[in-house]
Amino acid sequence: MQKSKSLSLVLFVQRILLSLAFAFLAIGEILHINAFVQNAIDIGLPYAYPICVGVAVLTFLASIMLFIGFKTRLAAIADIIATLFTGFFFFAGDFNKVNIVGVMLALALLFGFFILG
Repeated sequence: MQKSKSLSLVLFVQRILLSLAFAFLAIGEILHINAFVQNAIDIGLPYAYPICVGVAVLTFLASIMLFIGFKTRLAAIADIIATLFTGFFFFAGDFNKVNIVGVMLALALLFGFFILG
């Protein structure tokens, strides 16, 4: 019984920290939307502005869903898709390796959260 309570506490803390990390990522995307869109345009993405705004909003809404615990698997899948998009387009303009490592670390944590449920 004690083991189950400690596992539940660990999953709760992991869910809260992960959702805060993705909310921080989404707020960064929203605050720097012009750079986000410009990187997507430079790569050649058609309809870059609505797609980039949609990805930023999707990341923020999925992080809120993770925070409150509503449809966590769906929110995790949405965050995986949005983070892959962000990692490719947002950081492709200037290869800042620290940011790339941060996105890959976030994906690794999110895959772990997705598997544990």
